[in-house]
Amino acid sequence: MARQQERSARTRASLIAAAAQHFDDAGYNSTSLAQVCETAQMSVGAITFHFASKADLADAVEHEGKTRARTVLESTGTAAAALKAVVQLTVAFAELLENDVMVRAALRLAHERTTTDLLTEVWLPAVASPVGQAYALGLLGADVSAGDVVDLAEYLARGAEARWRTSPPLPHHSRRLERVCELALRGVRLDGHDVTATS
Repeated sequence: MARQQERSARTRASLIAAAAQHFDDAGYNSTSLAQVCETAQMSVGAITFHFASKADLADAVEHEGKTRARTVLESTGTAAAALKAVVQLTVAFAELLENDVMVRAALRLAHERTTTDLLTEVWLPAVASPVGQAYALGLLGADVSAGDVVDLAEYLARGAEARWRTSPPLPHHSRRLERVCELALRGVRLDGHDVTATS
């Protein structure tokens, strides 16, 4: 029984992985269950056993993408100074885009199906925590609210996503994004110092 359950779990995971490739490359509307089955080298019966519809399969891809993002982001920036943590979280998101097809597919699906994306559900709460800490410690300029900084960080992250989708990857992409984030966030600090400095 346990072996059968393990086999079923592996089959389901393989179908989700295959679907993520197609959703990332072609989007929701241009992906068929037959294509997913061919990539996973499984029958249509296998996919319909695990997923009632293409929408159900897309839900599973989005869920898996959010789970992977949450796992990475929860361990990012925890030991860093408040605003440095925001930089690290933004760079971690960009690296997920670059390296994890499941995360890219989940984001594309959310945009196309108008569901809540992982940036909103997972990344923004992770960023809001160190920003709130910076605000509480009096590290932000007098005319800068915590919400302003979260908005700035979101624009940077969504810009990184748009850049990834529309242009070839830049050399040293993560390092360049880190520098952009540091420059942008330097302007919100009370003293204007480098965000890499210990808060």
